[in-house]
Amino acid sequence: MNCLTRISQYYNSFTKAERRIADYITQNPEQTVKLSIYGLASAAGVAPSTVTRFVHNLEYKSFNEMRIELVRNVDVKTVNDFNEILQWGNNKDDLNQHFLHNITSVCQEALNINRLEKFREAVSIIHRAKLVYFFGIGASSLIVQDLQQKLMKMHKCCIYNIDGNFGTQNAIMAGPDDVVVAVSYSGITREVNLAVQRAKENGCKVIAITRYGHTTLSELADICLFVPNVEQVTKVAAIFSRYAQLFIVDILFLNFVNESGEDPAKMLTDYRSLLLRLKE
Repeated sequence: MNCLTRISQYYNSFTKAERRIADYITQNPEQTVKLSIYGLASAAGVAPSTVTRFVHNLEYKSFNEMRIELVRNVDVKTVNDFNEILQWGNNKDDLNQHFLHNITSVCQEALNINRLEKFREAVSIIHRAKLVYFFGIGASSLIVQDLQQKLMKMHKCCIYNIDGNFGTQNAIMAGPDDVVVAVSYSGITREVNLAVQRAKENGCKVIAITRYGHTTLSELADICLFVPNVEQVTKVAAIFSRYAQLFIVDILFLNFVNESGEDPAKMLTDYRSLLLRLKE
């Protein structure tokens, strides 16, 4: 049962103050997912303790759990907006504006459902790892290659093969001193999950970039960086999910650079010098 449906069904049992919270969330779901408990309390004109009681009355364990569930409601609106874009293809101005709106929306939602601490924890594991093994095929291979190239320029050893069969073989070599970064929007890609499972059996830590929800990949991962459910798993092409995944990759990379304490320009000197020799 999604968040807005719960609010509707529990509405008659709420106190007057709780109904003010319910009304605000129902009318402003996109704004609510950006607020803290104190922010929602202020917006609804109630005490923070009332928000906490309201969350528990909806049978959520925490405010963050309710907010994540609410994001899924917002995701449905995003999908509907995408369908409208396809129908409005004859109007280029509308097409461009709605497309840009959805990109902004999906990136903001990616921030809302992932705590900053998760990025820092993931970066810390990558920073300490001897080798970084990447698993991802199809559209996800573009995301993997983007992060791989970024990390290698920062002198981080990475292993990736776009062929899923070779990826599974690579998993056999992954060990306790390494880390796996698996990318799969659906979370059910067989080649990726098989490789992740084998690496995990070897004692390897697993970081997953996948859609929000309970999937095989999210259950296997030690850390999940979630992408909003903005597209069907059986999509024709990855569009908005791709932007969300690349956004997550960029946040990971920026935090990695920050934690390394190194000057990125200085670290790229050898790389650029070698490239210049190719032009000689």
